[in-house]
Amino acid sequence: MRETVDFINLNFVFMLELNRIIIIGNGFDLAQGLKTRYEHFINWYWDKKIIELQNETGDTVDDGLCKFRLLDFNSWKNTLINSRLNDTRFKTKELLDIFHNNREHIEIKYQKFFGSLIKQYEDKGWVDIENMYYKSLTSQEVAPEELNKELNIIKEKLIEYLKEIQCKNIIENTANITAKYLEPFKKEDIAVSSYETFKKFLSNRLRDTIKMNELVDCYKKLGYYYFNINHVNNYSTQLDNYLAQRSNCQETEYEYPNELLIPNRIMLLNFNYTNYADICFPKVSNKFIVNHIHGSLDRLNSVIFGYGDEQDETFKVLQKRDDNESLKNIKSIKYLEFPNYKELLAFMESAPYQIYIMGHSCGKSDGTMLNTLFEHKNCISIKPFYYIKDDGTDNYMEIIQNISRNFTDMKLMRDKVVNKTHCNCVPKVNSE
Repeated sequence: MRETVDFINLNFVFMLELNRIIIIGNGFDLAQGLKTRYEHFINWYWDKKIIELQNETGDTVDDGLCKFRLLDFNSWKNTLINSRLNDTRFKTKELLDIFHNNREHIEIKYQKFFGSLIKQYEDKGWVDIENMYYKSLTSQEVAPEELNKELNIIKEKLIEYLKEIQCKNIIENTANITAKYLEPFKKEDIAVSSYETFKKFLSNRLRDTIKMNELVDCYKKLGYYYFNINHVNNYSTQLDNYLAQRSNCQETEYEYPNELLIPNRIMLLNFNYTNYADICFPKVSNKFIVNHIHGSLDRLNSVIFGYGDEQDETFKVLQKRDDNESLKNIKSIKYLEFPNYKELLAFMESAPYQIYIMGHSCGKSDGTMLNTLFEHKNCISIKPFYYIKDDGTDNYMEIIQNISRNFTDMKLMRDKVVNKTHCNCVPKVNSE
């Protein structure tokens, strides 16, 4: 009998919470004006290379990705001036064209993987390093040990670049983003299959006004203005009135008070290495948790850079290889080096949760992680935030298409994903 009572009590505590996981991707940083695309990084790489060559005294420069050899003239500086390569204001494609047209003066030899990245950049104007890494790994175009050596050099240079631009760009006036992080739940965002869960959550909140007032007080201290101060100061009375009104209304005829709908706990699941999204997140209370799932710039050994879709058919081929180098940079394995992934799982298991997606493309390079988040029994809503393109269209449909690739149950996907009419743009600083 004792075991049954304990089980019921535990179930009550479990149902009392409704949490939120905010997935942060590179599009969030881009929306704040940070140049964090891979093509920005490659532009920086060539700018640095020109400066390095101008100061070089030997006839060979080799950084493990590409090797430059001086064939003519008496110095790199003279060669660069005569070849019009002493100016870092050229765009990368222009620089590469000039390099290629001056082969009698300068010899360039790329390592195989880095050469394929540069070729894609020249052909398409963009590059996805992690996807290209996985293709090279599965096709064995480059020996896994050599491929991983190149990827590690690229990772080190990428971290150097991101640290540099993070220091140069200061984010201010974050209230607009913070308010979006902490906003109340909306009933229309909840999956139809989770309505009963949502009702139980509301019912349990109404029963425990003491804990509810403690939570409201926590949000109040942060200055969040969607609360009506009279509702907060007279909370019990307001709830009594609310219950009386609700008993005379149909389900669709009333709105829940904001005080009733704020998340119990929020995890900022940051896939970026930068701290831009963190700056907008409250630093108080154990109710607000930052999880840099791929590591951060202030802990270089924590940075995870590779590929993460073990549902891909070719992943089994990698597992069958008698070669640990093939699995060295697979994200789902790298997660085991640090506690972040287990902390995420514990958060997911603790209570039902809604997902916000801000700036993450939901591409297959993070497929394993996203499938775990999306199809979990406690996930009751997935709300993508889109951005507006230069031509006036938006990328909502692209995000949804990518989200669908991380589901095995399409019916479940259609129920959980919030439709576009209830979604918004990725929030920015200094925006309304």
